[in-house]
Amino acid sequence: MKKSLLFTVFLIFIVTQISIAQITFEKIQDFTFNDDISYLRGISWIDVDNDYDLDVFVSGSSGIPPDTNNESAIFLNDGQGNFTASNLLSTAQLGTFTHGWADIENDGDLDVYIAATWNFGGINELWLNDGGTGFTQVTNSGATPNTAAPYEGTVSWGDYDADGYVDLFLARWNLQSNIVYRNNGDGTFSSVNLGELTTDGLWTSGGIWGDYDNDGDLDIYVFNYQDNTAGPGRNDLFENNGDGTFTKNITAGDVVTDAHNTRVANWVDANNDGYMDLFATNQNAPDRLYLNNGDGTFSSQSINESGTSWSSNWGDYDNDGDEDLIIMGASPDESAFFQNDGQGGLTNINTEHSNIFPLPFSGSLSNGVMFADYDNDGWLDLHLTQPNTAPDLLFHNNGAECISWIKIKCTGIESNWAGIGTTIRALSNIGGNDVWQMRQISAQTSKPGQNPMWAHFGFQDAGQIDSLIIEWPSGAVCAYSDVAVNQFVEIFEDCSIQEIIAAPDIPGETSEITLCEGDEDIQLESPSGNLGGEWSASCDDCINGEGLFLASGLSAGEYQAYYTDGGICGFRDTIFINIYENPTIVAMGDTTIFTGEQVELSASGASTYTWSPSENLSCSECDITIFSGQDTTILFVTGMTEEGCIGMDSVIVNVNPTPVFGIPNIFTPNGDGVNDVFNVVSHSNELLFESFELVIYNRWGEKVFETTSAIEGWDGKHNDKPAVTEVYFYALSYELINGEAGSEQGNFTLAR
Repeated sequence: MKKSLLFTVFLIFIVTQISIAQITFEKIQDFTFNDDISYLRGISWIDVDNDYDLDVFVSGSSGIPPDTNNESAIFLNDGQGNFTASNLLSTAQLGTFTHGWADIENDGDLDVYIAATWNFGGINELWLNDGGTGFTQVTNSGATPNTAAPYEGTVSWGDYDADGYVDLFLARWNLQSNIVYRNNGDGTFSSVNLGELTTDGLWTSGGIWGDYDNDGDLDIYVFNYQDNTAGPGRNDLFENNGDGTFTKNITAGDVVTDAHNTRVANWVDANNDGYMDLFATNQNAPDRLYLNNGDGTFSSQSINESGTSWSSNWGDYDNDGDEDLIIMGASPDESAFFQNDGQGGLTNINTEHSNIFPLPFSGSLSNGVMFADYDNDGWLDLHLTQPNTAPDLLFHNNGAECISWIKIKCTGIESNWAGIGTTIRALSNIGGNDVWQMRQISAQTSKPGQNPMWAHFGFQDAGQIDSLIIEWPSGAVCAYSDVAVNQFVEIFEDCSIQEIIAAPDIPGETSEITLCEGDEDIQLESPSGNLGGEWSASCDDCINGEGLFLASGLSAGEYQAYYTDGGICGFRDTIFINIYENPTIVAMGDTTIFTGEQVELSASGASTYTWSPSENLSCSECDITIFSGQDTTILFVTGMTEEGCIGMDSVIVNVNPTPVFGIPNIFTPNGDGVNDVFNVVSHSNELLFESFELVIYNRWGEKVFETTSAIEGWDGKHNDKPAVTEVYFYALSYELINGEAGSEQGNFTLAR
């Protein structure tokens, strides 16, 4: 089942070419793996011992067949660009040609498959890496026939069935069918029949895995030197159906109908549109660049009108945000170096590198064309092999100032450990334009061997990578924003990141601003005072081009604003903006006191407090204060946090007169409006009482009146009839709202 990926279509942004320093290459003399005695048919730059620098493996032989000597060897990098020959792998294979590296067991190191060629009696070999300390040859894996066979094409690793283990495609000449060995996941392989992919018996130069339709599984482009009539071979594009089968795409256009004796093909996103394009180097025909239209078809254009090319490779040698091309021709003058304009337009720049071109030798005995940053300085160096007694060539890229880049090692967890088949997409602003770039991790980048399986991106003047997307073969996706440039990182499938080479600090100043929720928008000023730069912020549209930070619409949190001038070689001022929550002030609830009493008021939720009005308070700037006013008052308390954010609450203090108890000893309920009612409270507010009870008895002990209201008195009636004149008895009990309680009893006379 095909996996759905995060990105399938990308907008194309036209890149305005900007002037950059001329990139030069310096020839390195007498490097350790320089070979001037043999025919190096294969070369790979890989990290054999997992120390995060690139080692070199060369495969080839010296002498004249059948009297040949194996010259294959591993050269270890000390991290400073110095190489030492090792005896980690000792193959006696005759006729060594291509090879391919991958971690077939997912045990954390790279293994190698070496293919023999021609009829030298060579036998294919599989060597397992013992943790960087040595290699063990395996002859019972099922992936080596252990008999001599005329192999000629590529060794290509790719997890075509997405089970987390890499499978092997072997291309073969002499009208023999190609082979796919499926990895069983236990260290063994099974030859599988995948239809025409494994039954077409042609003269196949190679096969390269790549996801050309962005559906998350690996397709394969098979390039053929000849067909079964000895005529020029047409190439085949096999689309992965996502279920372990393949369908030959016969409607893709010239990419599958051209017949040009193809020697090598490369996958590359030549025009930065998010789709993998194809480049084919041909014999006796122009080389061809096939641009992916995104709909299963390709458009083609001729590149390098020379008669014959033998090998090719791509890499962003000038770190300007696109991949450039080197072609090894059949003769020294047919070799070419092309600079990409970002849209797939290629310009020959041989004359700008006259110390490289024309090459001393070329032709069928020079197939090694590799880009590799051997000294981890962020610039792709160039390695070219030469035949027999002609010394090989290693050129150091001298780079330039103020140009940015990143190197990424992908380490699978559910996917294969080396991350083969992983797609990486990066967005940055180059020359004022937003540019997406794409790389796919491949174990076969050119017929004689492979470039490093570390993705290399150049970003020209960009000061950061705005978006970085990692799409794993398992379907997992990791997404990052605002990634620093000029660093080497290892990204794991769980999206964790390990820093290998740290990004340098970008010059600039920092400052800090503290705001509170609801504060007004604030005009920012660059700490360094420079003009002409650009504003940006971690909250995207919360800042405008003039640096007005729109704080009023933001919630509490941490934000950063940046003022950048000159990209990687200018400065990047950083303003840290902390927006804090306004405190929730909680004052004690409303309360009531009597005239002359005091009450303690308190507030919480802040660091400092201010009470107003301040009159009648023991302290106006305290969390606890004493109020002793004579009138009902509304008090406001303002609280402030340590960051200066404020909140407010209020409390009402009701001030009431103290109840006065005035108990008459006689009352006259005769209706004259004077002393008609017996009251025990002379003036009061019933709300001042928590409880109240007045009971009146006659001289016989019979209850004649009862009330729980302080404002209600006895009107001198009993059972709705005037009570008789005599002495009565009263009993009073009460509790005021301030907690004061009392009781009283006595006699009084009713007179008429």
